[in-house]
Amino acid sequence: MSKIIEAKGITKRFGGVVAVNAVDLSVEKGQIVGLIGPNGSGKSTMVNLVTGELLADEGGLLFNGHDISRMPLYKRARLGMARSFQMLRLFHSLSVEENLVLASHMRMTTSVVDSLFGRAAAREETERARAKARELLAWFDLQEFAERPVTAMSIGQQRMVEIARGLMSEPTLLVLDEPAAGLSPPNVDKLIVLIRRLRDEFGISILLVEHVMRVVRDLCDRVVVLDSGQKIAEGVPDVVVKDPVVVEAYIGSGWKRRAQA
Repeated sequence: MSKIIEAKGITKRFGGVVAVNAVDLSVEKGQIVGLIGPNGSGKSTMVNLVTGELLADEGGLLFNGHDISRMPLYKRARLGMARSFQMLRLFHSLSVEENLVLASHMRMTTSVVDSLFGRAAAREETERARAKARELLAWFDLQEFAERPVTAMSIGQQRMVEIARGLMSEPTLLVLDEPAAGLSPPNVDKLIVLIRRLRDEFGISILLVEHVMRVVRDLCDRVVVLDSGQKIAEGVPDVVVKDPVVVEAYIGSGWKRRAQA
């Protein structure tokens, strides 16, 4: 398999604090790779380095073999990278469909001026985006909410909307930042099925940051573990979660009980 994303020796400092220290991480095409670790381990910083919200102080980052180390977030998105956030970032004043359509604007060829003047090309492009949004909402079984404000939806439904919004840009790599946060067990089950379908039916490679070990075990082909900014383990989930170094990082028996749940 070829690698869709590959980080080599990525390091990020904030003043005198090394948040990520010479970390190697890769996702092969068609894989779901988990990124886990205790609070403060550097997971969020690593995700921000991969997606371009932060730039590394040292190391390199390749996307489909191309060096994107100094490339800003919006250019990485245009190359085929999308992400969801641990804290929902939906526009509450917009409808569900409008949230999705807004996400497609960076790939539109017409300008804001074209839209303001109601030019035919802009209208056609917007209508294509709306059709795509409705198609995705149907795929997520959310079509009945299309014209409703996102505030009318549950947290679980809003998380589905955010993932759907990420798909509007037709990514080849989707970075999911704790998508199971705040979900009930039945909704976690639905999320697991959904993420697997994203890989199997859309062919999307996925980097998954998650605390819910059931999600990690059920979905991930491989897991990378960070602690204090350093990679301390890597391998298949069932082996990694039993690694004594990993158990110690998660503070002993409490972590072991959660990992076995």
